Amino acid sequence: MRRTLGLVALTLVAAALLLPVTPAAAGERRCHTEAVKNPDGSISYTLVCVDVQPGEPGTPGEAEDCGQDEVTPQPGDRPYFCWNGIPCTYTDNIVPLAPPTTPAPPGQQWQARYCTDGTKVLVLTGGEEPRPLIVQAQEAYGNLAPPAGVVRHSPDARGIVGLPTWLWLAPASFGELTGSSAEGLVAVAEPAGTDWTTGDGGAVSCAGAGTPYGSAGPACTHTYRAASARYDGSVTRRWQVHYEQGGTPVDIPGAPAGLTAATGWSLAVAEAQVVTGGR
Repeated sequence: MRRTLGLVALTLVAAALLLPVTPAAAGERRCHTEAVKNPDGSISYTLVCVDVQPGEPGTPGEAEDCGQDEVTPQPGDRPYFCWNGIPCTYTDNIVPLAPPTTPAPPGQQWQARYCTDGTKVLVLTGGEEPRPLIVQAQEAYGNLAPPAGVVRHSPDARGIVGLPTWLWLAPASFGELTGSSAEGLVAVAEPAGTDWTTGDGGAVSCAGAGTPYGSAGPACTHTYRAASARYDGSVTRRWQVHYEQGGTPVDIPGAPAGLTAATGWSLAVAEAQVVTGGR
């Protein structure tokens, strides 16, 4: 009789292992993402799928008695269950673990899994598996926040017809950007160049942010040919975007690779007045 029950149990376990990793009914399969913090502070993920009894977290064989009913719960402990033959619980008390450095993905939550053998690890529960990298990249890209563009020009008050007008951006307007984390993945934007319109039909593209008047380096200039009380122009800042996890670049095909931000500006341009002496 025991041999027959053993064969039935093996058959049930084998059938459960063949189930797809999808939101399953209670009693079939439960998955969670276990997070491991690396020495550099980044987090890597391992998908753990286990067979469970209805309404219970845990692993195959959880219905067996591992002494979980004899454990006295501490404040913040959830019901105890068996994990690899040891009584364990999910608890709100993460001490002495460091708080997670990334927010939990939608539909998941960070919890500390504590076992009576003294082990305690942070795990993500409530989800099926880490989101695809392209989804993480889209969120990381959306976390990039370009600062407001601040335009400078010389002459400062008004341009002069026939005299080159120097154009540049305040230093804080155009630097490297790093967005906040999306499950450990961050987007990094590096300055690629600026495109200027000058309001009189002119356009100037520069390799960088331009340089202040009289400074060394490639100047970004435009010469107006007619006076106007107001020329309305714009500058578009361009960044190249890549992705990093724990400081290591990650190649993600299809992820956004460029970022732009446009800022308007205006300038009055006058004819130069020349005063000469009498005849």
